[in-house]
Amino acid sequence: MLMSAVLLGTYTLQGQDKTDSTVIQKDFQFTFITPLGTNGTNAPKCVNKLSLNLLAGIAYGVDGIELGGFMNVVRRDVKGIQLAGFANSVFANVKGIQGAGYFNYAGGNLLGVQASGFTNVNLGKTTGGQFAGFVNYNGDSLYGAQLSGFANCNVGDLKGAQLAGFANYNHRSFYGLQGSGFVNVNRGNMKGAQLAGFGNLCFGDMEGMQVSGFMNVAKKVKGAQIGLLNVADSVDGVSVGLLTIVKKGLHQLEISADELFYTSLSLRTGTHKFYNVFTAGASSRAGSFVWNMGYGIGTSFKIRENLRSDMSLTAQHVSKGLLFFGTSELYKFYWGVEYKLANKCYIAMGPTFNLYVGDTLLPAYKTGYNGLAPYSLLNETSASGFNYKAWFGAKVALRFL
Repeated sequence: MLMSAVLLGTYTLQGQDKTDSTVIQKDFQFTFITPLGTNGTNAPKCVNKLSLNLLAGIAYGVDGIELGGFMNVVRRDVKGIQLAGFANSVFANVKGIQGAGYFNYAGGNLLGVQASGFTNVNLGKTTGGQFAGFVNYNGDSLYGAQLSGFANCNVGDLKGAQLAGFANYNHRSFYGLQGSGFVNVNRGNMKGAQLAGFGNLCFGDMEGMQVSGFMNVAKKVKGAQIGLLNVADSVDGVSVGLLTIVKKGLHQLEISADELFYTSLSLRTGTHKFYNVFTAGASSRAGSFVWNMGYGIGTSFKIRENLRSDMSLTAQHVSKGLLFFGTSELYKFYWGVEYKLANKCYIAMGPTFNLYVGDTLLPAYKTGYNGLAPYSLLNETSASGFNYKAWFGAKVALRFL
């Protein structure tokens, strides 16, 4: 048994580099472990139509079906079906199906399917699919699909789909779908969609959609980015998230005043179609220092040259004196116009609708927060003790950059 295993390894290494001038065609062969079989020591020179390896066997090629209880090794091409309980190793091309309980290897091109319980490796081009319980690797272009429980890696262009439980990586252009539980990475341009539980990275241009639970990064985006953090060089479409950073997008510093806060400073970042607002403001009311900090979202559209209209919705926590840890929330909807005064200088104004929510059960509410609203269209207190005040107001602002 030990001698046969050594011989199997020797023939395997030889088969990587040598092509025999004499090839023997066989309709059928049966092997326990090479060379203990019907082909004997000629096994590495034989192309078999039907090959049965009880434990492990070597062949020059397969033109039909090969079945192995543990392992199949083929020095050149497989055309047909190759199935093994543990592993298949083919040093040239596979045209058909490789199926193994643990591992498949092809050293040339794959036209068909590799399916294994753990890993598939193909060093050339793949036209078809790789399906593995753990990881797939393809060393050149892939036209089809890579599906795995953990990760997929493709070194060339890809047209089709990569779906993995954890991560996908593609080194060149991608046309299709990347979907993973954690992260997708594409080094070239992409047309299609990236869907990930955590993040998507496209180092080239993205035409399509990036959707993730946390972060999307691309160069030029033509389509949509949806995630908590979106980063792009430019966006022709929309980026929706908690924070959107677009190099050639909207970056505005706003100084504003309204009926409640006489001075507010805001940062608007993203694109005109969808931007984030980070804001803070302060005022002196009845001899007390009142301030707020908040976040919002907005959109802006062009009316004509130098004139735009924009809408925003912000949520601000209002404190009097030190930071107030109770409920004191101001929700503001703004719809106004923006006029360009000069290069990177704008004036904006418009009406607002305000809703303030305070907790009347807290001692500080009656002395410090009950009178924040300048007047009330609505002044109602719920059974749970939350007071709701609503009023219309206005905002005027200067914007820069």
